Amino acid sequence: MNRYTIGKIFKFLFRLHYDIQVTGEELLRDTSTHLVLPNHTAYVDPLILFSQVWWLPIRPMGDEFFMRHKVYGYILRKADAIEVPDLNKSAMTRAEGATAAGQLSRIAIESLAEGKQICFYPSGHVKLVDKEIIGNRRMAYEVCRELPENVRVILCRMRGLESSRWSKLKPKQWKWRRTVTMVFEDHTSDVKTWAQSLTRREFNERLEEWYNRQ
Repeated sequence: MNRYTIGKIFKFLFRLHYDIQVTGEELLRDTSTHLVLPNHTAYVDPLILFSQVWWLPIRPMGDEFFMRHKVYGYILRKADAIEVPDLNKSAMTRAEGATAAGQLSRIAIESLAEGKQICFYPSGHVKLVDKEIIGNRRMAYEVCRELPENVRVILCRMRGLESSRWSKLKPKQWKWRRTVTMVFEDHTSDVKTWAQSLTRREFNERLEEWYNRQ
């Protein structure tokens, strides 16, 4: 079973439970190489995103925990996912974590230069409060500072999964059918300018501002 078949199956299954409304997906249908940077509201975000743009060969980044999972790992390997080590492991020093993060940024930059579609979450984690917080994370900043030519940066804002069973937010709110919205916007020019003129923290604040718009 290839990644495209898996994507179409998940698209059908998700639409049984969610009313998924997508805006701007046509931005991903041109011949450019795309860097997709979504917000991260819930654990199921990556699968929903994957299912809605199943026709685009996005190379995601997957946590090592999920890469070793029997089901999720199979899907991630089919998508040629880049494995992300657990940078919060107690056995990993701060210097080792910084080195690992830098290596991931370099892999993303080189993959984009090769024409591969890349997707990762700037925050690096599912949100714990009712807004997206990227803080001082470095990857989006570093990749956008060295963005190869012919790469379009598409931001994706997802809403509707907050306080669902897949979220870390409380209280949990059970709904048989949820409305999930996904908005894609091209911010290539913005992120290039931000990455060259702002500090890492200021760059991340610009992304947070966009993700947290109502």
